[in-house]
Amino acid sequence: MSDYFGSGSELLKKSIRLETIAWIIILAIVVIFVAQVYMTYRPFHTEGFGGVARGAGHPDCLRELNDAAAVLDTVKAATGQADYVEFQLILSKLACLKKDLMSPSGIVEATRYQPYATSHDREPVAEVASTCLNKNMNQRDLDIIFTTWRDRGKVLLKRLCTVANLTEAQSTDAEKRFGSAWNDVYSIALGRCIAVPAELAAAAHDAQPYETPDLETLRPYQGYYSGWTGQI
Repeated sequence: MSDYFGSGSELLKKSIRLETIAWIIILAIVVIFVAQVYMTYRPFHTEGFGGVARGAGHPDCLRELNDAAAVLDTVKAATGQADYVEFQLILSKLACLKKDLMSPSGIVEATRYQPYATSHDREPVAEVASTCLNKNMNQRDLDIIFTTWRDRGKVLLKRLCTVANLTEAQSTDAEKRFGSAWNDVYSIALGRCIAVPAELAAAAHDAQPYETPDLETLRPYQGYYSGWTGQI
């Protein structure tokens, strides 16, 4: 009889262990499934203070430039054209640059997702944003960068207006809106990217060595490690 109960106890223990293992396996499967769902459908990246870096309109950051959205809507009949894709990218870079320059966090976030294009970029737009936030951009370089975006955008827009069969009035309005969007970002960049004389003077002053008042009354050190030999 004791053997019977002993074997029954062992079976019960084995059953409990198997049940525990089964629950652990189920829990691990659930955790893995939840993690995969989160990685697949996780929210868009955000920047400081909760601003959306990607997904804010199409293209990225489009909500920052109302005129840019209106221009794209005007030539939407040309959607899918290579010129449309590049023109959209230029507007995206302008809008995301504005977003980074206006962000209170001072972090390059929105522009770092924008790809470099040799057809209209002098340098990656994320580097432009970084240089601007550090106020290390000079007027000449800033003008070259923005002029390249503007001139290439005008060429693309004229082609798109032709493909979309726009009237002369519609084409003129689209060009004005593109110019307005460009001017919006350029005017912000002028104030954010270039250090004014007062800021340059302050930076130069900050680089000077500082000596506390209590050290000003001390005589120069003339000890063994000062290099003084004792001879005058």
